[in-house]
Amino acid sequence: LLPGLQSINRPYVIRGQELQIFLQQLRTMANNQERYEDENCFSDNEFKSITPIIKEQFRELFTFCDRVPQTGGYRYVTKKDLLTFLCKLRQGLSDEFLKVIFNYSSRQAVSLAIGTVRKSLMQRFVPSNIGFQAITRENYIARHVTEFSNALYNPEPNVPRAIAYIDGTYSYIPKSSNFRVLRQSYCVHKGRHLVKPALVVAPDGYILAIQGSYFSDSRNNDAAMLRNEYERDVDSIKEWFQDSDIFIVDRGYRDATPWLERIGIHVKMPALLQRGQSQLSIEEANESRLITKTRWLVEARNGHIKSMFKFFSQVINVPHIHNLGDFYRIAGAIINRYHPPIHMEGANVQLARAMLEQSQTVNIVQARVEADNLRSRNGRWKKLNQHQVPNFPRLTLEHLRDLTVGVYQVHLAPSYIQDKIQRDGQEEFQLDELIDEPGFIRARL
Repeated sequence: LLPGLQSINRPYVIRGQELQIFLQQLRTMANNQERYEDENCFSDNEFKSITPIIKEQFRELFTFCDRVPQTGGYRYVTKKDLLTFLCKLRQGLSDEFLKVIFNYSSRQAVSLAIGTVRKSLMQRFVPSNIGFQAITRENYIARHVTEFSNALYNPEPNVPRAIAYIDGTYSYIPKSSNFRVLRQSYCVHKGRHLVKPALVVAPDGYILAIQGSYFSDSRNNDAAMLRNEYERDVDSIKEWFQDSDIFIVDRGYRDATPWLERIGIHVKMPALLQRGQSQLSIEEANESRLITKTRWLVEARNGHIKSMFKFFSQVINVPHIHNLGDFYRIAGAIINRYHPPIHMEGANVQLARAMLEQSQTVNIVQARVEADNLRSRNGRWKKLNQHQVPNFPRLTLEHLRDLTVGVYQVHLAPSYIQDKIQRDGQEEFQLDELIDEPGFIRARL
């Protein structure tokens, strides 16, 4: 009957007996309490909207759901419980709503199922797929430290080192009635209450570890969080990382840099302006560009977690805050096991060597500006248009990729153009007419 209704574009006569059978089957399906026990009841697209994995991966993940010890016996995980848990992470739905769509008897039953699945996955699945116990340093270097990053950051490329990108992320939480928690969870920078985990990510996007969560007050900045992980050494981080291994971090870790270097870790961090310094030197600017060229990897993984698992992009309910670190580690383990690594197009040893060579090139424009004192020289300024620089070269996409050493900046070009168009009434580019020299122009905004 259904295929006939779907494929014939004309009035369809349903006989009484056929209609009775159809309605009976529809009633049976609506009343089927076991529907969510079988993932095959969903189409592939339906299943993808419910969980962050496909059906085959779901079946394998279910084999990791060991029984959970409790007082007086054990609690077991059903496929329905696992589906509910994954739907909770994927869509961030409330327990009350999950009770309705998964036919649980009460909201408390949903909370109990989610807690049981969390404890079950933390027993075997998480330790096998994320954390310093899940992979040896040697396997990490062989499988996840790319040739590109090794050539770009390792001063001795023939002696491979562990390279890790570290950055913090955050999840919003409600205001607490406990005044101490209220103070410690308030982030001045964001102007909201939140807690912060930190990701340790490999050059190919593999999540080595997720640390925390931590409060977000001034005592728990990124540097303090990393130092605390070393001092507590719960995950044997001291033993795992060795002398001359490399951390790629942002400026938020500046307070931890001297301490990390004392224990033998090489830290790559964008340069900081010193007191009285108006801009970075050529060497500092180029070194910073080499770092930011790949540091987006850890930010991309932070984004992947919140896009794949909407649970983390919403305000976390109070009952889940205490176990938020477990939820993050389960999400990270799912990404590591079931999702592909991050591939940087064209990133190879030759590109790394070209970038290092380019970073040592003398900036001839700056040399000319300083030699002729152009920075303080008066000019005759006129609004810039395309007719004033007819010999300006037309840049191809291939040439732009060579200049930017990649595609990331090229992808951002439409956004920059849109921003420029929106500001046309407030700002304008001006050209100095006093400088008339082929291949050299002076402009200002």
